[in-house]
This record gives sequence, structure tokens and C-alpha cells, in this order.
Amino acid sequence: MALIYKICPEPLWREAEREGSFAGAPVDLQDGYIHLSNAGQVAATAARHFAGRADLLLVGVDPAALGGRLRYEPSRGGDLFPHLYGTLPMAAVRTVDALPLGPDGRHVFPDLSRPVPKPAFDPAGAGWTADDTGGFPGLPGPFWRRVEGAELRLGFLADARHLNMQGAVHGGMLLTFADTALGLTAYLANDRRPQVTIQLDSHFVSGVGEGDFVEAQCRLNRRTRSFLFMSGTLSVGDRVALSAQGIWKVLGA
Repeated sequence: MALIYKICPEPLWREAEREGSFAGAPVDLQDGYIHLSNAGQVAATAARHFAGRADLLLVGVDPAALGGRLRYEPSRGGDLFPHLYGTLPMAAVRTVDALPLGPDGRHVFPDLSRPVPKPAFDPAGAGWTADDTGGFPGLPGPFWRRVEGAELRLGFLADARHLNMQGAVHGGMLLTFADTALGLTAYLANDRRPQVTIQLDSHFVSGVGEGDFVEAQCRLNRRTRSFLFMSGTLSVGDRVALSAQGIWKVLGA
């Protein structure tokens, strides 16, 4: 796994960890994307933009977890640099290292060729693809998708952003994911015609913790000209966490 890197002042990064995602440094917010570098570019980035700063962290990011929001665009010297259009979720972070100054005043980097620690479950390594859907669904994500035969499977990796005050995944996150998964399944089953949720009923069956990978299994039970009747479950492995059923109204029908 080849990581890409963000150099960030430690206070700014620790604040992002508390929030569960990194929105960017001031220069990122100004430019409209988060500046990143690959392993061959990051030392020059430090020398050019962070010379003499001793309060820095080097954040290693898995590019496969960022989906279509990550673009490689010409920048310094015409090289292609990774630019992230959107927030950086903590679920995509693989390493966080101090970036101290050496006796010569230059930053001392860790061994960037060392093995990269993997999360308890690596969706990309298991054949899942990060969904690059924008708008609201992109905020609690990334959501992941995988096609098995004719069936579309959706999932998300629970992280610190999703937890309630008791340390379990908040019910609102599970409902958000259930609505998204059932709605997308209905949309695809109905020839991609626009629709809206008009009813969603759910039952919480068991808890979900940080690091759990939650999968949605969704079914179209009945369809009329104007309505789609859906049901499904959210599961962690073989354990059901939530069951839901709902009705989607086809717009213009």
C-alpha cells in the first residue's frame, strides 16, 4: 500500500481527531482542496512550506479510501500532486508520526518504506470500492460498495465520528446509513427514477462499536407505479444490528 501524506501542525491535527475528520489547514480552505504529497514529494513540501517549524505531524493516508474525491493535478514543477476535494476522514488515516527538526534544521522523516499498519478491517483490501457520492452522504462516509453477482452491497467502517457518549455507534448514524442503502437500492431497482423517502421504520437489535464494518442487505418487496416498498438489515458479520422497512415515493408518478 503506497500512502500519500499531509504535513499538519500538531494542534490542528489533534483538533481534527476530536472532530473525527480533517477539513483542512487555512491554505487548503483557501484553495478549495486539501494539499497532499506522495512519498517522493513530501520532503520538498516540508522544506518549501514548513521550513523551521518544529510542531508538525506527518499524516499517512490510504488513497484507496478517498474514492473519486482524490484527484492528481499538476502543481510544483509540473508534477502531479494528490488533491482531496472534501474532508479527510479518520478512517482513511494509517500513520501519524512526529516530524522533528534535525541538527541541520531540516525535518527528520520516518522510514516511509516501512510496512503500513492496516485497520482491523480493510474495505479496499477486501474488494470494496469507496463511494464518491457528494452531498450529505459524503459527510458521514466514506460509504463502501461491492457488487456480488447481481446484488449491490453497501457498507461503512465505524470510526470515532460515529460514536455516542457511551462509546457506541450513534443510532442516528445507523439510520442515516439504512436510509441511504435502502434508497439507493430502490433507485437502482426502479430504473434510476428520482424518488424520496416517505416512511422509514426501524428496530435496533444490537450495538455497533468503533472499528466494526457494517454491511447493508436490502430488498425490494413490492413496487407499484408510485411507490416502492423496501426492507433490509444492517449487520456486523453474522450479527444483525438494525432491521428496517420503508416506503419510497416515485417523483412525478
